[in-house]
Amino acid sequence: MKQKLVLSLFISAFLLSAMVVTGAAAQERTVGVAEGDWFTYEMYANWNSTDPDTPFPPSEYGDWEIMNGTEWVKMTVTGFSGTNLSFQYLTHYKNGSEELGYGYIDVDTGEEADGALAVISANLGVNDSIYASGDYSTWAINETVTRTYPDGVRETNHINMTYEFSWTTNELHYRLYQSINLYWDKETGILAEDSFEITNQTGPYLSTWAVTSRITDSSAGVIPEFPAGSSMLAIAVIVTVIAISIKRRLTKNQSTNHN
Repeated sequence: MKQKLVLSLFISAFLLSAMVVTGAAAQERTVGVAEGDWFTYEMYANWNSTDPDTPFPPSEYGDWEIMNGTEWVKMTVTGFSGTNLSFQYLTHYKNGSEELGYGYIDVDTGEEADGALAVISANLGVNDSIYASGDYSTWAINETVTRTYPDGVRETNHINMTYEFSWTTNELHYRLYQSINLYWDKETGILAEDSFEITNQTGPYLSTWAVTSRITDSSAGVIPEFPAGSSMLAIAVIVTVIAISIKRRLTKNQSTNHN
């Protein structure tokens, strides 16, 4: 997926500071989606700098034209065998053009092509590694949290990692801060949201680069809300319970007064 362009910028740095899984039991890896399932994402990119000597666009952080020019990406599952999942993705750009690509990922080993971190195993939990082997086998889920997206409410597995260092040269202070947040839908393992941020301080100047993608529509994996009929049924049940309670109370009072 196009997120791979962004993800690749952070891999080397975050591998240095990746969370190490300790004492976690082996977790069975399973594919949580079916052939034909699809997921649509919107992408947002932002760049801001107070440094007059910093060029724009910030080419050192990846292809800005692609990231800033992407309106949405639709990922469709084309098939799977065992723990290996294949998909196609359609990228729609703000200028109206589109591009079709293909990829795969193994939700057990993490082996992939154009699909880095796009999908993990279904039903992982806190402290589980996102893959059983490979570069990301030391990345562990921090927490499971419920988040609301335009397509519905999702229970998500969240990873947060930060990387920061600073130094001083010729009395000029430098600081580099990087942050990554990834949320996967727990039921399906599909990526629901990712965000990446780099803050670069050079003396008194700050430059901030950030890109976020977020699921907006899908065919699977949301927690169902009460449909209208069920809501009316629930209201009817509550009203009935209240009415019975009031009737019992009146009957009891009448019996007490009669005695």
